[in-house]
Amino acid sequence: MNPVIQQASESIGMGGMATILTLLFMVAFFAWVWYAYTPRNRQKFEDAALLPFEEGVDR
Repeated sequence: MNPVIQQASESIGMGGMATILTLLFMVAFFAWVWYAYTPRNRQKFEDAALLPFEEGVDR
């Protein structure tokens, strides 16, 4: 285990570490969802969704 993480887990306890990691992953998840539903990315994702239906050269 990484010594920094080990020292942090010993100082705050495993319950505190679990709370911090849960919050970190929640923030990352909501940032990912926000990115996916941002209107400026809409066209990029619509184009990507149609890629399997394109005819022509295999990639």
